[in-house]
Amino acid sequence: MDLILWRHAEAFDARDGQDDLDRPLTPKGERQAQRMAGWLNRHLPESTKVLVSPARRCRETAAAL
Repeated sequence: MDLILWRHAEAFDARDGQDDLDRPLTPKGERQAQRMAGWLNRHLPESTKVLVSPARRCRETAAAL
């Protein structure tokens, strides 16, 4: 078994009163996620299972895959 840990892409800092789990990706982070997802799509087997944190920035990063 191979384990790949993929950290979320660049996200906005939390605004006052904002829940940390609700921080979205920045436009740069969206590009980073797309670029890395492209690489992963070429190298991961189809049987790959993906587990994702419930944090918005993590879900947005994984959605690119």
